Amino acid sequence: MRAWRKTYSAAAIYIGGAEMACDYGNLSASWVTAVRKMGWSLIPIYVGLQAPCNSFGQEIEPSHAAPEGTAAATGAMLDAQSFGLGKDGPIYFDMEAYNSGSQLCRNSVLSFLNAWTRELHARDYVSGVYSSAASGAENLGTATSVYGRPLAKPNSMWFALWDNQPNLVGTPYLLNSWWSPDRRIKQYQGSHWVKVNGVKLDIDSDWVEGAVY
Repeated sequence: MRAWRKTYSAAAIYIGGAEMACDYGNLSASWVTAVRKMGWSLIPIYVGLQAPCNSFGQEIEPSHAAPEGTAAATGAMLDAQSFGLGKDGPIYFDMEAYNSGSQLCRNSVLSFLNAWTRELHARDYVSGVYSSAASGAENLGTATSVYGRPLAKPNSMWFALWDNQPNLVGTPYLLNSWWSPDRRIKQYQGSHWVKVNGVKLDIDSDWVEGAVY
């Protein structure tokens, strides 16, 4: 982190969730304190239940989407606190790409994320969502309600659009007016190797102007 700080300023950290694909490794409250002192901004991400039309091991139950979203927010806040990440900061839910053409799938995801955002706001956290530009991001931008209830939109949207363009443009999926200004993170390139000051890592590249710790 010290070597890479000369080139980069923000990094994502996986803080928990049923579908988190790695363990914590070196991540701890003391690690968070140390890297923040180096000047790093952190993007906490929680990988919980996924869309019901996906192929993950643990998925949203459509009839319980809202309470599951609330439970995910509660779990994510506890995880964030364990790493010294308190109120007024963001937590991003990782909702991987899904078939947004399925109304049941789309509404289940929106209901889940609506509850996620409402619960985070109730506890004075900043709500973030990571998703594909073509599914979660576009659906959250377009929708105004879900199951007859006004949709609570995340404060910050982190969208994946691998066009290799280091900017915040989400065309053709996101309107420029959505999450603007300074409420976007764009993942513009998928997995690739980068070497900085003698340290080589496999990363996804992002342009960050959304909420961070």
